[in-house]
Amino acid sequence: MMTHSFSDFLAQVVILLPAFLISLSFHEFAHAWVATRFGDSTPSRMGRLTLNPLAHIDPMGLLFLLIFRIGWAKPVIFDQRNFKSPRLHSILTALAGPFSNYLLALFCFYFIAYFPSNFLSPAVSISLLQILKATAYVNIMLGTFNILPIPPLDGSHVITAFLAKSHPEILVWLYRYSMFILIGLFILPPTRLMLVRLIFIAEYLIRSLVF
Repeated sequence: MMTHSFSDFLAQVVILLPAFLISLSFHEFAHAWVATRFGDSTPSRMGRLTLNPLAHIDPMGLLFLLIFRIGWAKPVIFDQRNFKSPRLHSILTALAGPFSNYLLALFCFYFIAYFPSNFLSPAVSISLLQILKATAYVNIMLGTFNILPIPPLDGSHVITAFLAKSHPEILVWLYRYSMFILIGLFILPPTRLMLVRLIFIAEYLIRSLVF
């Protein structure tokens, strides 16, 4: 029984590992590329303007993703003082990560819909389709999770841009208790159900563009 469970886990890792590496790398590269386009060379100087997973992957974060389906990559650091429009460009840089995940998920669905199975063996076709489906779902999950306005997620940059001057006390409270908020998000049934529904809605909207 244990051997069978371990074999199932290894099979899942073989499918999920490429999906996670691709998704996380695109996410962080998108942050770096947009920040660079807006005039900040910090990501480039730190070696983050690349799709190479080795530049972005946090080993512990990847391990948590594979085991618990919750993980993280090394965050891309950018300096909004180098932007011509600090508030707008910092928001766009932050949202570039989730947007890239949704875009990659859309690409996966298109590839699934028009997959050239006639030119490949059944075994290869099944394996590639499983990886594509896993990659699509992982991207939708990462994109949806990261748009939440909770530090240190990407969505927090949006509320930071609007509340930093007018209501700094709210930001202080959010950053102080963000870890507890995130834990509660996954532990409490109502908030966990809300997150699952958001992911399903995002998946439905993206799939509807193809199927």
